[in-house]
Amino acid sequence: MLEMVLALDLVVSPLQPNMLAAREFSCGSGLVCSVWSSPQEASAFANRVLGEQQQQTCDNCPPTVTAAGVGLTPLIQETYDTKLKALQELLSGSKTLSLENLNAASSNSLPITRSVTAALKDERDQDVLARRLAPEVALSDVLEKALILQRTLLAGSRGPNVAANDLGGGRTH
Repeated sequence: MLEMVLALDLVVSPLQPNMLAAREFSCGSGLVCSVWSSPQEASAFANRVLGEQQQQTCDNCPPTVTAAGVGLTPLIQETYDTKLKALQELLSGSKTLSLENLNAASSNSLPITRSVTAALKDERDQDVLARRLAPEVALSDVLEKALILQRTLLAGSRGPNVAANDLGGGRTH
């Protein structure tokens, strides 16, 4: 059975143009690599958010298999929970103010720094302020990923194999 998994092809192809020759994935310091550590991780994010449509060319099977995506809202909530917990651990002192722990509470465009945690520790309404900051960080984090995914999908859709394929969103009749 031959299946074409479009989301994987669109996400992976711009990240790893020669998938057959390249056994090891190496991305360097690109923006996409700061978000996802592998093409499979990027593809999993795409499939979860957008869903997946497989075009099957096998005998006696449905021509199209579709799985719906969940959208961004559940990811924002999950990220909020994660960022809030990380921020509360920094404020309570149960986690050290290491770069790794600060990054866990941050997004790329909204970093939580030592100065931010010091300012929050001095506040009487620390918990309220942390609960106000965490959704902003979560939203920033998820929207960054969504925008990078959009750029990645656009780059992937312009690949020669995808652009030449009717099912891949290339040419239309």
